[in-house]
Amino acid sequence: MNTQTFKKIAASTLLAGVVAITGATSSLAESQTSEIELTYVWTAKAGMETQLIQTYNAVGDVLEAGEPGLLKYEISVSEKGDQIIIYERFEDNEALAFHLQGTAAKYFPQISQIATPGPFIFRGDVAEELKGAAYGMNMGAIFSTEWNGFERK
Repeated sequence: MNTQTFKKIAASTLLAGVVAITGATSSLAESQTSEIELTYVWTAKAGMETQLIQTYNAVGDVLEAGEPGLLKYEISVSEKGDQIIIYERFEDNEALAFHLQGTAAKYFPQISQIATPGPFIFRGDVAEELKGAAYGMNMGAIFSTEWNGFERK
């Protein structure tokens, strides 16, 4: 196992450990229960574009079947076909913690073998424990609670 692979597996394990050690799933219920949006990018390593898309399509099936707190999941492939952009909307911090402990922790090492992560942009009132875990993974995490603009209907 090379050093980069070890670091990525360690980061994934750190994330699951931080959530478990801090008792995040129990303390998160006390946090504000607003929805949290996450948009992120994976860039395929050379020659791994098709494998990345296939892997994320399979992950989407796992998410749909096993994460009821994940309210929305969308995936888009860049024009060049070398990047995927994922949008996820979680019911609350508990749903995000469940995702990070489960599906994300399980697939992050595998996907890291075929693609480079980042940035990961979180929008909403993300609990401090989850922010710390995301920063610890060194995936270019960006957090924002306030957005301005308008919406036409």
